[in-house]
Amino acid sequence: MRYIRIFVFIAICIMLSCGFEYGCTPSHDSYFSNDHLLRAKASELDSTVVSPHLEIPLDADKNIVWCSTFQLVWNKACELIGEDIHFDQEPSMVEILNKRAANESDIDTMSYIALAGHIRDGILSNIKAELSRKFKSAASPQLIPDGFGLRPQDIVAYSYLFKNLEFPQKFERLDKPISFEQFKVSCFGIGEIFKRGHIQMARQVSILDYEDRDDFIIELKTKSPIDQVILAKTTPTGTLETSIGHVLKRISNGNPSEMEYGDILKIPKINYDIHREYAELKYRKLKIQNPEIAQDLIVLSADQLIRFQMDEEGVKLKSESKVSFGCSASYEPSPQHIMIFDKPFLVLLKNSNADIPYLAMWISNPELLVPWK
Repeated sequence: MRYIRIFVFIAICIMLSCGFEYGCTPSHDSYFSNDHLLRAKASELDSTVVSPHLEIPLDADKNIVWCSTFQLVWNKACELIGEDIHFDQEPSMVEILNKRAANESDIDTMSYIALAGHIRDGILSNIKAELSRKFKSAASPQLIPDGFGLRPQDIVAYSYLFKNLEFPQKFERLDKPISFEQFKVSCFGIGEIFKRGHIQMARQVSILDYEDRDDFIIELKTKSPIDQVILAKTTPTGTLETSIGHVLKRISNGNPSEMEYGDILKIPKINYDIHREYAELKYRKLKIQNPEIAQDLIVLSADQLIRFQMDEEGVKLKSESKVSFGCSASYEPSPQHIMIFDKPFLVLLKNSNADIPYLAMWISNPELLVPWK
């Protein structure tokens, strides 16, 4: 009987924590660790740039971060408007974004949503419904507008992406740092001293191309049959886009091999949460040809969140982007109900189960009202 009571108690606790739903769905945020997390606005980082596109030149002194979620919202906005997005005196990123080099075909459909629409057509509700349909209660969005001040003809474009790429066998959490550009950093992989678990770990590593210790490309195999985790230690070539192309060409022409006994693998851990506000686009007025689109639209907000973690357990990514287009003037909707107590009125305080209130006031003059200062 005692064990039955314990079991029932545990079951009740689980039901309470899950809201009495069968099969709790953990939040996407719960997959990430806060251990040594870098949380920052992109504008506050001295040595890291979050780019909206791949044509950014590589800089020996700068980290470059790109995620396709911002391109996805741009694409959706273009589709809704029926033309490329343009502004007066537009920044150089606009021409590149209008190429729409990255699109939805690059991502599996179960890991993202991307949509755009008018406020009048319920775009905000549609975003929430699509998140619920795709991710159930796991999605943890932060950029969905609350709709305050937006007009029926205003536009919101939104995207959300989540990936949890676990390694079948956890790699070793190495107890000694590596020196990255003279800075000691935490790392994971396969160390020098052989351990029996290294055999399974090594099977998760494919050496796609190897020239020497300063020029090689590897793939870390995860539980996902459709996702690749590729790491390339190589000399950059021009832009991020051309460097990616160079690496992929080497992979296609390479001769893959497996790790051998005595091989060493050490990979720096990464854990960041960065918010990029595209201030270059904010408050720019759209040049619209389509007569069915409001002609007074400006960019009210353009934001991207990128949460990334890579450690011995796997690679995790959550990214979210939003662009909203509206009027520079604040929107004042026509009131549907005007309720101003500027004539005599009644006030009642009443128990919901009682027939008679316990306080009643009829206010017919201002004597009891608080005067204006």
